[in-house]
Amino acid sequence: MSRDRADVVIVGGGIMGLSIAHQIARRDARRIVLLEKALNVGEGSTGASCAILRQRYTHPEAITMARDGLRAHRNWAKYTGIAQPRARFHHTGVLWMMGETPAAIERSRATMAGLGIGVEVLDAAEMRRRFPALSACNRPFDLTGATEHECADHPSFLFETESGFFDPVSAAQDLLEAVRAEGVEVRLRTKVTGIRTAGGRIAGVDLADGTGIDTPVVVNTAGPWAPQVARMAGFDYKTHGWTIRPIRAQVIYREWPRDAVPGPLPVVADSSGGIYFRPEAGGQQILMGSIREEDEQEVVADPDVFNGNIDAAFRDVKIHALHHRIPALPYRGQVTGVAGMYDMNIEDVHAVIGPTSLEGFIVANGFSGHGFKESPAVGSMVARHLTGAAPDEWDTEAPMEFFSIERSPIVLHEKAVLA
Repeated sequence: MSRDRADVVIVGGGIMGLSIAHQIARRDARRIVLLEKALNVGEGSTGASCAILRQRYTHPEAITMARDGLRAHRNWAKYTGIAQPRARFHHTGVLWMMGETPAAIERSRATMAGLGIGVEVLDAAEMRRRFPALSACNRPFDLTGATEHECADHPSFLFETESGFFDPVSAAQDLLEAVRAEGVEVRLRTKVTGIRTAGGRIAGVDLADGTGIDTPVVVNTAGPWAPQVARMAGFDYKTHGWTIRPIRAQVIYREWPRDAVPGPLPVVADSSGGIYFRPEAGGQQILMGSIREEDEQEVVADPDVFNGNIDAAFRDVKIHALHHRIPALPYRGQVTGVAGMYDMNIEDVHAVIGPTSLEGFIVANGFSGHGFKESPAVGSMVARHLTGAAPDEWDTEAPMEFFSIERSPIVLHEKAVLA
């Protein structure tokens, strides 16, 4: 077997692997090889991401990581070093229509504002003035339609003023260009078949073409394939108390008839219907998914073979919820959808990030649908750990220890995508 050498091998060419490569390469000149088995980068979870850049989380550490990720996305050209990047930030704001009491909304507002995040409380009248297409109702809603629903305005809503969404596939292509410019070797159509260890530490990786790479560091950013990659190294997340599984997640695309439904539309999280939605396709469509825990239960046995089509029952129920939130939406128009995957941490739907008990084996897994927005911050965490370089303007203030594989599960009220 012919063997190459590298200082760091990153397995997985999605947004997370690219972000880590980018952040390491910006700091020093070590040799980095990024391996991706697909034809191009971003063909896994990244390509199916809704790329919503919201900052509200339960814990300040997670809020901080999302805030610092947003800073990079809002300044993408400067962050990537690309004069004319493909991806762009869509500044819509994020409206939280979660049926909360005014006191609960104020607590969230104060926490986020204290961390430097732009956030406001809108009453029903102000919400309608800014977003005339939206209903201000937040009464519990029977998605089956069996029980008649009577709408009533909710008194107030939390609004993130600086947030929005991004172009995920274009972002991956931008980072591919950026890391190659920084000297990272990206090998596409290159499948890892084994990870060699010696004396309790990483020794190298073996590839499907019969070659290998000797390296002291392997970073697992394989998303839904992360458990398979870990097993190659003889590493088991369960020995640390974690269950990382590929989960199927569905997304709906609904035609947006601008003549009937006036803009603008923000990103919306809607508890009454159990949905989130945002504009898509240059304002021609509305993209929608679920915020309910029960819709994140379908484990994918083999991430190389899974159902990428949307379920009719899921589509019909969620469209019903969208009509409740946007009453003027006509009951006609094209509806399509796809199913993607992400790697879920079953215990607390937050990622495990950093070094493991196997020396040189670094993980960034289990993001549970949060990964895109957090990727610049995760890149800085792993890069600082590996290089020891001083922090710079794109680093996060969130501590990697909060997401350590050695931590206890984070306490949450509900283990869903909005945790």
